[in-house]
Amino acid sequence: MKRLLALVLALTMALSLAACQTSNQAPAADTPSTDAPASDAAPADDAAPADDAAPADDGAAESLAPPPTTKEKPIKIAFVPVVMNTMYDMVISGCKEEIDRNGGEEFAEFLVQAPSSNTSTIQEQTNILENLLQQDVDAIALSTENEEAMLPYIEAAAEKGIPVFLFNMATLAPEDKWYITSVGFSQFDAGKSIGEWVVEEYGDTPDVQIAVLEGFPGVLNTQRLEGFKSALEGHDNLQIVASQAADWTREKGQTVTENIITANPDIDFIFGMYDEMALGAVAAVKAKGMLDQIKIAGYDNTKDGYESIKAGELTCTVDTASKEMGINIIKAIKDYVVLGKEVEKEINSTLVVYDQENIDTFDVENYIYVPREKVEE
Repeated sequence: MKRLLALVLALTMALSLAACQTSNQAPAADTPSTDAPASDAAPADDAAPADDAAPADDGAAESLAPPPTTKEKPIKIAFVPVVMNTMYDMVISGCKEEIDRNGGEEFAEFLVQAPSSNTSTIQEQTNILENLLQQDVDAIALSTENEEAMLPYIEAAAEKGIPVFLFNMATLAPEDKWYITSVGFSQFDAGKSIGEWVVEEYGDTPDVQIAVLEGFPGVLNTQRLEGFKSALEGHDNLQIVASQAADWTREKGQTVTENIITANPDIDFIFGMYDEMALGAVAAVKAKGMLDQIKIAGYDNTKDGYESIKAGELTCTVDTASKEMGINIIKAIKDYVVLGKEVEKEINSTLVVYDQENIDTFDVENYIYVPREKVEE
């Protein structure tokens, strides 16, 4: 019997938000503010922030983020994901439901500003943040794959009195003086939970060959992979024989898996570090008639991943409580911006590995937005 791997961390907060507008384009800014980073100073994907972008003090320092406030409702919240996909749709559903619980449009205006592509996400996010710094927003919720590139903008927002709430991020160090909280889960622990599933599934089976489908380079990819590898340490029978980038997409996941299987026909297990890549692996393995030989794990428990497990194709996935993440984002913003309360520096959700033995216990309402009634305080 495969154990249910649940890693529960603190779920602390009480808060809310409202009206949802979405756009893949950052709104046009008027005249650039002198406080905001200039367009030509925006760091590229691999560029380090300018020397003066972060305080020089290396030791523990007092927070430089804006203090808690008691702003009148409705407040305006900007939500900036890495890109729009099924996982971030689930986060948005949680945000909208928590906004409903706090009065909907009477509580907050919710602006989604998303990059149009994973390949251009950093440059687009810098443009989005530059424009948001010119607007009258009360809070920014930000997820990024390159925290160093975003640091000058997090700092600029803090200096303008706009609190930044990170989400779906690994634990950060340089930014801890400028952002309010990091909402999400441990990327390392989520990757580790899949590794622990592998250890339990295969036990002492000799010569187990493992392949990994990675996303784009960045903090999310690194933490997930390191967590997975940490669980395999000390188990010499479990060997990673291939680890290649599949760019977080199903199409690339399929083509990369086809190449891996050709080069390594005795593969036993494939870990796609996002469900879309894992589902691409399922398509490739199924086309070769090897589903009985190769087990495939995903990550994030998307709706398509869930349905693939139900169909007996995808083997397992780790649920990262995406809707819960959205709820916690709004609770944190409400506490800090409206109620004037301090919040925890890190707010983590529950992690659970689902496979064919326990998938029926998952509540499918977590995939969709369900309108909620206002909860009187």
